[in-house]
Amino acid sequence: MQGPDLRHDHDPPRLRILLAAGATALAVTPLAVAAQYSPLPSPAAPLSNVPPLGGGASSSTERVHHRVDAVTTVRVAINRHGAPFAVTATQSLDVQVIGDYFFTIGAPVATVEAAPGSDSTPGLRTASIVWAGFNPGRRRLTARATLEPARASAALPLRVEVSSGVTTLVNETAVTVGTIVADVERAPLLRYYDALRAAKTPVAGAAFLTSDPQRTTVTVRAPLQVSGTIGARRISRVLTGRLAVPAAGVVRLTVRPVRPAFRPAAALSGRALLARVTTTLLTLARVRQYQSFLGNPDPAGANATTYRYVTARRPRPLAAAEPVSSGRDWARTMAIVAGAVIAVGAAGVAWSRS
Repeated sequence: MQGPDLRHDHDPPRLRILLAAGATALAVTPLAVAAQYSPLPSPAAPLSNVPPLGGGASSSTERVHHRVDAVTTVRVAINRHGAPFAVTATQSLDVQVIGDYFFTIGAPVATVEAAPGSDSTPGLRTASIVWAGFNPGRRRLTARATLEPARASAALPLRVEVSSGVTTLVNETAVTVGTIVADVERAPLLRYYDALRAAKTPVAGAAFLTSDPQRTTVTVRAPLQVSGTIGARRISRVLTGRLAVPAAGVVRLTVRPVRPAFRPAAALSGRALLARVTTTLLTLARVRQYQSFLGNPDPAGANATTYRYVTARRPRPLAAAEPVSSGRDWARTMAIVAGAVIAVGAAGVAWSRS
């Protein structure tokens, strides 16, 4: 029997509405929750085809995963206008774990040789440096490669322009990438940003979106620590764009890709925080690329590259040797040949009669 205070509990129209609403909520809630989580950009994913040069590096070994750390020095010879005309790269691979190894380092290589201190001698294949051998526990493989200037120069991080007594340095690492903007839950993203700041090796993360994402693009660059001299003027600067230096003369610059600055983010809105974290991750990915001018056969290995720009004089091509004239004409030459033939014949006759 229905009591007076419970009369709406069994009201058929109202009950049907409540049941329908509950069923709809149960049906869509898992999908809605899942859609609100969005992965953030990977700090290890390349943002363009190069660097590393030549498609990177690869390892082909049977059941052996070698741990490899790579250190590379790239020497760039530039002319008095700043244009590069010669590029060499010296890469040292610190290889650990016992076993056979076969590494292929992609690059537009013209020549390659073992550098001092190398435990082995590299081979040369079309567009690659090759290492093969047995690692007894630890090997240092160091190669000095002369690269094709045009192809190698296209992947350099810095451009130098010299004109009218002014040397302009241009960060050439810019790339435009697609991403999203949205509102997010701030607390977990702030914790991730703080962990990213402290991490030696950054890892990928995710954000919890509280609004529909919208597509956008962002342009990022690898910050470059530039130090050295231009003429008599000393330079030390983190370069993210262009820098005009009122100086000219011999250029001696050392360039290293460095991590971006982590600015305070606690006061940012959720949307601004997502933009900050996304840009930071993409910048870290760009830095990683320029730290790997030549590829590392161990994807998890450490990489470090230093670029050295030096003003140099382009070697002059050797002049072709001119043919030496004997001063004899054709007729005289034929007469000499004929005389020699007669002399040989006479000697043969004399020998046969002896």
